[in-house]
Amino acid sequence: MILKPQKNIAELIGETPPYLFENADKIIFNQSDTEIPLYKSFQSFDKENFTDLLKILSTLGSLNLANKLNSNEKNYFLGEKVRIRKISYNQPSGSLSAKITSQLENIQKGRALIEVVDEKTKIFQMEIDYFIIDEPSFKKIFDSHYSAGENNPLTTVLPNSSFEYVSDDEFNINIDVFTRNHCSGHFNNYEIVPAVFMGKCILKNIFKTHPDSNTEIDNMEIFLNKAMPVNTAFKVNIKTQNLSKSLKKYKCTVSDSNNEYGHYFITLKNLFLN
Repeated sequence: MILKPQKNIAELIGETPPYLFENADKIIFNQSDTEIPLYKSFQSFDKENFTDLLKILSTLGSLNLANKLNSNEKNYFLGEKVRIRKISYNQPSGSLSAKITSQLENIQKGRALIEVVDEKTKIFQMEIDYFIIDEPSFKKIFDSHYSAGENNPLTTVLPNSSFEYVSDDEFNINIDVFTRNHCSGHFNNYEIVPAVFMGKCILKNIFKTHPDSNTEIDNMEIFLNKAMPVNTAFKVNIKTQNLSKSLKKYKCTVSDSNNEYGHYFITLKNLFLN
């Protein structure tokens, strides 16, 4: 019997460079907890760049679940729900690390539990629930998103967006189309906008309403029920609510002219208000 060579874990998820971060194929996961250095400080993920942290953590969760599946076949890991909250009142210092524990409910559902820590303190707790879809099923489900051809060069500049005032506690963000170049390496040949890229557009516009540097993300939740296609103009309706003097909540609903894709719930904290 001829045995197939064991694939690297990074080959078993639906992400490739440039979306997949550098040296992802070098990570060795334990069967229990794994701690991964991020080589960046908390300040690197400030404001809309917070979604860069979510991107790294969600990929680490996918890789860890792929390791737990102990299969040599490729699967796609689609985030169903994402929750992250800040749990430290201390100012983070030094480089961050991610401590990852994954749980498999079955071969189609899993969860990653992630703690983001600095040199001394737990900074964030994160949970990501995944749908796990084998390659033949993924191709069938997302056939309408398929486009032949190799990866395009990555476009890192976000699509243009505009702010539309509705009332004192409601506004819209109109976002121009994401192209295939924006999503290069994300589910190769399947033109789907990553949730973190949409989140970055949303946060960028929300932080425009907070021009001072005293506001940070306290918690964030993402619930998506439909894949967001490229070459589509999106509208994000945002309703705000003051939870306290220092906390403000944003309910962000993503849609286009025909479909609703899901919700982002974001709470910002003003560090100098009690």
